[in-house]
Amino acid sequence: MPAQPEHPVVLESRPSPPMTMTLPADLAVRSVRDWLPDRAWMAPVAGLAAGGLLARLLFGEPHQQASGIGVGELMLFSAVVLLVAGLVLRRRAKPPRVAAVAVAPPPRAEPPPAPPLDLDRGVHAIRRADRGFDPARFAGYAAMMFRDVGGARMARDAGRLRDRLTPEMHAELLAFCDGLRAADRSVRFDEVDVRAETTEAWQDGDRDYVTAYVAGSMLSHTREDATGHVVEGSRTTPSAVGAFLTFTRPAGLNFWMLSIIQGA
Repeated sequence: MPAQPEHPVVLESRPSPPMTMTLPADLAVRSVRDWLPDRAWMAPVAGLAAGGLLARLLFGEPHQQASGIGVGELMLFSAVVLLVAGLVLRRRAKPPRVAAVAVAPPPRAEPPPAPPLDLDRGVHAIRRADRGFDPARFAGYAAMMFRDVGGARMARDAGRLRDRLTPEMHAELLAFCDGLRAADRSVRFDEVDVRAETTEAWQDGDRDYVTAYVAGSMLSHTREDATGHVVEGSRTTPSAVGAFLTFTRPAGLNFWMLSIIQGA
């Protein structure tokens, strides 16, 4: 420890004039916490200061202990103790930080292969006995049959399609034609523009079945035979066409017969 002088020298110092500093508006409103966001360093500094003051009080020079402790030192010591206690309590009150753990997403399972369509199964089954069966070519036959049925309705003659219709379908077409004659009416189809697509194929027992969807447009109307007055449809406005035609035959190389018309 450096030697203390026998007679303390008192130096008179004039108080310096107070300095006034104007902070900008955006800085003046900021608190001390904003300027010191991380106060973790204050705990060890406050601990060192408290330890130094405590050592000075307990192990200082004898004449200093006899002379008493200054009021300023007591206030400073109390402030440091309170500061350390507050930091310790705050640290205990804060919940422990949990490190974020990156969780890898589970590996995506590859989707199972799509099962074959019913059309594919049915075509494969039909080709066991008829290797030349072609769904695209069959769609053309379905569109042709749609036009032929329309021609039989206009002629009111179901006999022309007897060999290409099942008995049930032939009876239905015959009843339609007889109903037109009984009511003295007739139907007319013009500008028929349709296309077909095979949608289903299957086997049931010893029979093959195929369904095709026919879509497009045409002019159609129903008129009275005596007056020519149109009672249904239009002579000039086309109407939409959408019908499912189902055909059947004995399995094997046999001729297809129209069995059901739905939607037309």
